Amino acid sequence: MAQVVARHSEFKRKNVNIVAVSFGTPEWAKLWLEQTQAPIDIWLDATRNSYLAYGLTSSVWASWGPRNLWYYAQALWRGEKLQEHRGDTNQLGGNFIVDAHGTIRFVYRSQDPTDRPSIDALLEAIDALDQIGVSP
Repeated sequence: MAQVVARHSEFKRKNVNIVAVSFGTPEWAKLWLEQTQAPIDIWLDATRNSYLAYGLTSSVWASWGPRNLWYYAQALWRGEKLQEHRGDTNQLGGNFIVDAHGTIRFVYRSQDPTDRPSIDALLEAIDALDQIGVSP
């Protein structure tokens, strides 16, 4: 999410609204927004109905496998402060582009918590929609 926030102005220029969906609590969402200063909305889905509808899974192996542990080891080596445990650490996320009519136009289901499409890939997908006359 940090990469999306860092390039938020590029999304805004393309008339794209970014929304984070979380199963966390309202208190957690408020704290996260305060800590990150992210200029986006957070929608809360405590029942995870949207996670299920979008085909997002939960996986102990993916969440605590070698790739993710390596990611955290590198972050600690760089001196980054790790976030405290906030909810189900096994729930995997994803990135979706939904057009103005509610049609899903881009799907990326994460294979582990560190797996996300590049910002350039997201912006290219938005540009491709624009070229066919679809408003994101």
